[in-house]
Amino acid sequence: MDSATSDDRSLQDLPLPALFQRGRTLLKQLQDLPAGPGTQQLVQQAAACWTAAATAADALALFSANEDLEDLATADIKYLLIPFYRAEVLSHTHGDDPSVRLAALSSASQHYRTFLHHCRQYGLLSPPAAALAAVALRQGQGGSSSSSGPAMDAASMRQNKIEKFKREKFIKGRLEELEQRQATEGQGAGEGSGDEEEQREVWMLQADLAALQAAEGLSSMQQEVDILKHAASIPEEQRERQRQQRQQSGPPPDLLRQLQAAAGSLGGVGGKRGVLAGEVFRPSHVLPTMSIEQFGEVEYRRMLEQQQREAATKERQERRQAERGADDIEEEELYRQRAMDEFKDDNPRGWGNSKLRPCS
Repeated sequence: MDSATSDDRSLQDLPLPALFQRGRTLLKQLQDLPAGPGTQQLVQQAAACWTAAATAADALALFSANEDLEDLATADIKYLLIPFYRAEVLSHTHGDDPSVRLAALSSASQHYRTFLHHCRQYGLLSPPAAALAAVALRQGQGGSSSSSGPAMDAASMRQNKIEKFKREKFIKGRLEELEQRQATEGQGAGEGSGDEEEQREVWMLQADLAALQAAEGLSSMQQEVDILKHAASIPEEQRERQRQQRQQSGPPPDLLRQLQAAAGSLGGVGGKRGVLAGEVFRPSHVLPTMSIEQFGEVEYRRMLEQQQREAATKERQERRQAERGADDIEEEELYRQRAMDEFKDDNPRGWGNSKLRPCS
């Protein structure tokens, strides 16, 4: 208890830039570690650091509802990311009790919404991020993923994911280009280095990238919150009894009897017996073969190939028409009319219907 109090006091003594840098370092360490109970102490340290950073930013009154992007100082734009980083840290909270993670995710959702509202206020969102943020904020208004009004159709969801993937790819490439430019100039990639316009662009791109991630994280987080609320509604005694049953006993007896009967009937199958026995607990649904990002890239390449084919076909048609003269076109039209007249002479109207043949 004394160490925690001393840590809180040491954080309060740090200035806002130091808290921001320390919080990003702790978050990077947290993201590099596998999720589990062993990371909860690091989660608490990072959460305390970002809470102190948010308190310091509020004390300095860096942001106001009456300001726009032009009123923000370049050095202050990065502090708009504090709610996003707080939500990222809280999303790593785990515990045996579902109410622990439920409280953490509820707080993280609120921080995500605060961050997206600030980005919309200052006009930091690109069109893909603004569309995703509008959907995510609308879903979070009712407190449940099922109370978000009419669901978005599959085509719109697919288009939004493709636009998100393209925007993320552009932002990451642009950030890498700016970092390489700073390194080439011998200024490094520090926070205070480089031209002020470049630093402003870097943090605006970082905010746009974070908004894309926050909108997607808010949607998936709301679904998990609904599941955790259902789990928390189960009485504690029943949850403990189910947990002990899973730990002490194996599969249900009925399932064991069915598996033993199936194994007995496979005695003459030979080498396939082990393969079939290993596939008993395979999921009933088809597992995905690629991630959403990979699928978006495949769809993007397919769209480019289709556009190239359509452009080539149009170019060939225009070139063919340009090569043909007016006399050739008129002569071809005359041949076509003659062929149609000959066809009508050889095939009178109604000739193919045996009941309505014309009188001879």
